[in-house]
Amino acid sequence: MAKTLNWSILKNRLYLSVLYLLLFVLAIPVFAQQQDSTVLLTFSHSLPISSPTAISVDRKGNAYLMDPSRNLFMLDSLGIPINTFSPPSRGRISAVEAWNPMKLFLFYEDRQELMLLDRFMRPIANTRLSDLGYMGNVQAATLTSDDSFWLFNESDFTLSKIDLRYQKPIIETSLDLILDKARFDVRFMREYQNMVYLLDYNGGVYVFDNLGNYKKKLPFTGLSYIGFSGNELYFVKDQQLHFFDLYQMRERIISLPTDKPYLTALVNSGLVYLFTKDQADVYRLSR
Repeated sequence: MAKTLNWSILKNRLYLSVLYLLLFVLAIPVFAQQQDSTVLLTFSHSLPISSPTAISVDRKGNAYLMDPSRNLFMLDSLGIPINTFSPPSRGRISAVEAWNPMKLFLFYEDRQELMLLDRFMRPIANTRLSDLGYMGNVQAATLTSDDSFWLFNESDFTLSKIDLRYQKPIIETSLDLILDKARFDVRFMREYQNMVYLLDYNGGVYVFDNLGNYKKKLPFTGLSYIGFSGNELYFVKDQQLHFFDLYQMRERIISLPTDKPYLTALVNSGLVYLFTKDQADVYRLSR
């Protein structure tokens, strides 16, 4: 009787172990990955830069980069510089968001300041977070589709949406149970297609809805910048340009030239900008 009982207990334990293992495996995203050999990159020209991450592209295909003197310049869809913004003070622009070319967003992490430029790259608004009574240190920020701002505050570990009309957060999400406090290194944030993407160098890409509710994590680690094109998220890693379909969960890869250590990329309809630490190489993209 005792042997029968022990065998029954053992079977139950084995069953639970297999069940937990299955649930763990199912919880890990599995992405279909394939090499995209249909894309041809043809080198066009190079430009000196001061940051491979303070970069952006607008919906018209214009790119925005920082030159070695930390001026922000705009390039047209052919990669030709057509406009420049010279900051009145030499703070460090740590993030640029240009998807809406009518309102170009800049974030100065060192000064904890938000700035908006118009389509001629003239300042139209700037706000220091301390003037709003916002406490703590914001490590990443971005503009929202309704002209508010998403902020990641590393001091209290919150994701906040702040509306300047009310001068206070209208959404706050605690990230205590989401990010690893011992290892987090948030580098970038972007709202895209009504979702918020928070990039942690060590943890991956954390995805939230437009109300700040946590949805999932994409396991892309070791990144300092991600971009978006159509329904795809893209990034550079290990001398490859990765495109991940946000809805079909498929990934395609383009091999990059191996003679330079590319770190990040910008993609528009006809050009690919590949960035090293101090240079942007412009390639024409064709199929």
